[in-house]
Amino acid sequence: MLHPVLTHKYVYPGLILFWAFHAVLPAALLHYYADLEWTYALVDGGVYSFGLVIVGLSLWYPVSFRTQEIPITRKLLHNSLICVVAAVIWILVSSFLCRILLGTNQHYIEVASTVLPFRILWGINEFVMFIIASHFFIFYTDLEEKRLQEEVLKKQVKESELKTLKAQLNPHFLFNSLNSVSALTLTAPEDARHMLAQLSELLRYSLSSNQMAMISLSKEMENIRRYMEIERVRFGELLNYEEEIAADCEKSIVPALILLPLYENAIKHGLYESLDPVTVRTKCFRKGNNLFVVVSNNFDASVSSPVGTGLGLKHTANILRNLFGRDGLLVAGASDGIYTVRICIPQS
Repeated sequence: MLHPVLTHKYVYPGLILFWAFHAVLPAALLHYYADLEWTYALVDGGVYSFGLVIVGLSLWYPVSFRTQEIPITRKLLHNSLICVVAAVIWILVSSFLCRILLGTNQHYIEVASTVLPFRILWGINEFVMFIIASHFFIFYTDLEEKRLQEEVLKKQVKESELKTLKAQLNPHFLFNSLNSVSALTLTAPEDARHMLAQLSELLRYSLSSNQMAMISLSKEMENIRRYMEIERVRFGELLNYEEEIAADCEKSIVPALILLPLYENAIKHGLYESLDPVTVRTKCFRKGNNLFVVVSNNFDASVSSPVGTGLGLKHTANILRNLFGRDGLLVAGASDGIYTVRICIPQS
C-alpha cells in the first residue's frame, strides 16, 4: 500500500529538498571542521540523509496504529519509544552502509566515531519533528474525511428533501386536475374525455421526469401549456393565457416540474373567488447567467387579498434553495390587482 503522504504529488519536491539539505549541511560541517574530503563527506551525508527520510516516513505507521483511543500519557510514552527505536535503527543501518562504502578510509572511521553522539541527538530531534508532522497529517486526514462524509450526508439529505417536496406537489396537482375532470363529466363529456387525454399526458410527463433532472425550458413549457389547456376546458372563456418567451431562453435549463405550482397558484388566486375573466401571463428572459420566469394574473382585489405564498409556492422556494444554495430565488406578491410570482434559475 502506498504511503498516504506519498499520494500527494506536491510532497515529492519537498522530500527531495529535505534530503538535499540534510545531506549537504552535515557534509559541509564534516569537510570544514573535521577536515574530511568532499567526496567522503557528501557520500556520508547522502546516506544518512536518505536513511533519515526513509525511517522518518515509516514512522507514520506506528504513530497512527490504534493510538487515537489511548490516554495522552501513554501516547507520549508510545511516541518517545518510537522516536528512540527509529534513531537506533537509523544510526545502525546508515553507519553500516557508510562502513561498506567508506570503510577503507581510516580518517573517516575516526571522524564517524567522534560525531556519533551528535548524530544520535540530531536524529532524535529530526524524528520528533517527523512524529509531530505525522500527527498533523493524521489530524488533517481525519478532518478531511469527516468533511467529505458531511458533504455526502448533506447531499443525501438535500436529495431526500427534494424528493419529499416534489412528492407533495404531485398529489396536489393530481387532486386539482381530477376535480376539473369531475366537474365536466356530466355537463360536457366530450370536453371531459379531451381533458382526460391531456391529463394522461401530464401524468406521463410527471412520472417520467427524474426528481433531480434539469430539463430545457421549452420542454417544461410544453407541459405548462398542456396544463393550461386542461384548465381552460374547465373554466372556458373565464381563463386566458398569454406568454412572452425570449428566443435566448428556449434552451435554458430548469428543474423538472418546477413551474407547475406557479400556474396552479395563479388560477387559485385569480379564478377560485371571482367570476371575472382572468389572464395568466408568462414572461421569460435572461439576465447574465440567470433565467427569470415571471407568472402574473389579475384578481378581484375586493374579494381576494392574497398575501404571502401558498403551500405550493413555499415548496417551490424550498426546492430552489436546496438546488442552488441560495435564498430569494422565488418572490411573490400582489399589487394593483395583479398577483406576480417571479423565480430566478441560475444557469451557470
